[in-house]
Amino acid sequence: MSSSLVLVTGAAGRVGRPITAALREKFPVRAFDRVAIPGDHTAHLGDLSDRSAVERAMEGVHTVVHLGACPSMDGQFMRDLLKPNIEGLWHMLDVARLAGVRRFIFASSCNVAFGAKEAAQLKPETLHVLNPYGATKAFGEALGRWFHDEYGMEFLAVRIGYFSGRYAEPELEQLFLRRIWLGPRDGGKFFQLAVAARPFGYGIVYACSRTREKYLDLTTARELLGYEPEEDVPESGGGRTVAPA
Repeated sequence: MSSSLVLVTGAAGRVGRPITAALREKFPVRAFDRVAIPGDHTAHLGDLSDRSAVERAMEGVHTVVHLGACPSMDGQFMRDLLKPNIEGLWHMLDVARLAGVRRFIFASSCNVAFGAKEAAQLKPETLHVLNPYGATKAFGEALGRWFHDEYGMEFLAVRIGYFSGRYAEPELEQLFLRRIWLGPRDGGKFFQLAVAARPFGYGIVYACSRTREKYLDLTTARELLGYEPEEDVPESGGGRTVAPA
């Protein structure tokens, strides 16, 4: 096993592409996705629900950054979410355990807590799912807790805010998305810190940049990872940004 090889699932996705690039600045990375990744001839291709494909991708891995999932918030559970988000997650965790993986970083979602609509701030202990997609992520957090307690695998659930890897986009005219925005540089730095952090056991953290409302509680991210956001939410969807202080 490499002392630092990182397996990134969902590496071809909207979140996966910039996060994979950021991780490659500091660590050896193996990409895994069900579709080809342009320019990456070493990537492993396969489906999360295919255990044999997961086993091949997991060989020699020290840390998993599991971004792969179906992100549909209005899709049908049995048709769209079950295999990638439930069955695929089980394969990832179980194969990681058998392969001796030391740390598993799981892309959770704020949708596990958005149901708490009256809350002024969402905290790691806030659990009120908004939709079936959020329920699959809550399942992932709970399953990760069990793998940590039963097998000692480090597990970090990252409730990612709104991340696109871009600054200029019309979606940022929406006030709600501005409350949970995660900037491109902050997103890359966050996952670099998560991979390199000192042992933390099990944790749930939020990932966002600097926002006026502080709607997502970053206390645990600071404590476990030393994360401090540097980017302010753009002034508008037109892409003008406030320079970090």
